[in-house]
Amino acid sequence: MSLQRARRQLLDVMRGYPLALSRLWVPHCHRWDGFGSKSERVRGCGHEMRMVGLGSYRCDRCDVEEARTSQREAAIRFMNSDEAYLCTGGNRAGKTQFGAQLAVAIAAGRDQWWVREWLRLNDLPEDMVQRKPQTVWYVALSYGDALEYGRPKLEQYAPQGTRYTRWRAQDRAAMRLPNGGRIVSLSDSAGREAFQGASVKFVWCDEEPDQEVFEECMLRIVDTKGKILITATPLKGLSFMYDFFVDSPPQGFDRYAISGLDNPYISSNKLRRAVAHLSEASQNARLFGMFTSQSGLVYPEFDRSIHVAKPFEIPDHWPRDVAIDFGVRNPFVALWLAHDEDNDVLYVYREYFKTEKTTLENGRMMLALGAKDPDLRWVVADPESRDGRLLLSRELGLLTKPAPKHMGVMETIGLVKDRLKLNAEGKPALVVFNNCKELIKEFRKYKWSKTKGKDKPEKIHDHGMDALRYECAFLYRYRKHRQ
Repeated sequence: MSLQRARRQLLDVMRGYPLALSRLWVPHCHRWDGFGSKSERVRGCGHEMRMVGLGSYRCDRCDVEEARTSQREAAIRFMNSDEAYLCTGGNRAGKTQFGAQLAVAIAAGRDQWWVREWLRLNDLPEDMVQRKPQTVWYVALSYGDALEYGRPKLEQYAPQGTRYTRWRAQDRAAMRLPNGGRIVSLSDSAGREAFQGASVKFVWCDEEPDQEVFEECMLRIVDTKGKILITATPLKGLSFMYDFFVDSPPQGFDRYAISGLDNPYISSNKLRRAVAHLSEASQNARLFGMFTSQSGLVYPEFDRSIHVAKPFEIPDHWPRDVAIDFGVRNPFVALWLAHDEDNDVLYVYREYFKTEKTTLENGRMMLALGAKDPDLRWVVADPESRDGRLLLSRELGLLTKPAPKHMGVMETIGLVKDRLKLNAEGKPALVVFNNCKELIKEFRKYKWSKTKGKDKPEKIHDHGMDALRYECAFLYRYRKHRQ
């Protein structure tokens, strides 16, 4: 066979059956810890290392053997679980790519030559995938996340002839493989009811699902003797996943953690620098996929010299928002924010903190304070205060949007942290005017609870912090859905 013909055949396989040529990465011999020339590890030859045992890899050229992680080992460890498998991973570890490859393989079944070729290429046992095609569930946190992250990766590994139903819609969607295998795209935010009544062979949850959704998915694999795979960066602290997979795992549960620092296709130095501003606990979660317990200030990144500015005249074309946290004995809080969309910077330019006032009194004061402002883009508020939102709408014409509280406290705290971190020019994406004295005070007092167990902030000095989380979360969802 000529070289040109072989090349054409290889390109045909890549276009028609991409999974057949998809390799799960293994670590390479190099300074992987992100410390560059300051690393204690020898420079290394840069070649692929071989696995000599679980968690142990060797480079014969450099005579180096060390503890490392890999995508391939994540797949091997998947075989150790009978019911549920948690693959945690730091950022850029490739855990979602692993989940997508496995989902397509299981949906198709190993009777397909290209699935067997994927297993062979990655030195995985054939019985890792059943013979016949199956129905697989892919569960994202939201349909917006599915469109941005999971569906493109599933499509990347699907064979030619795959048909798609509502694949570009922010709704339940499906892909059907030529041999009848199906992958159904679902959303965790749809709630437990959306997962009832079916039996499936494999469920892949990309990022941590709600506990009730996870428990419902467990019931869906009983008849089929199937499995659940969760791929996640553990940013919610010691959550139910910690209980199920680390603290007291039931029989049939297993876990594995991949480090993004080990990924040979990512600069470990850049990855280490990208998280350098975070607390040690957050760095361990984002680099190594570790469950960590938080302590101290929730936002140690907040620096008055960086994140506080003197008021200036805000351009009229910048969108304006208001975020509300309801309260009576505890303060009712409203924050006014302006969004510099060109640079994606939020400016908190006005605050209102007041106790012992009715919702209507607070609403009237909000209208008075903002009377000379341009029209608001939105007013976002705590969705649990439905009566308060209805009252503001009915009596004052103040329409509010419910904050996406389903995202969870830990994740939305992470969104605020992302805005506090500095970009390459040393500038943050969140700035507070110095006249917002109560909000600045809360930044200095908002702490993690000292109670043992699941991570959660103390319920004190948190009302402005909650309103700020609502704004950051709503803006995050708005921008994702607009794309």
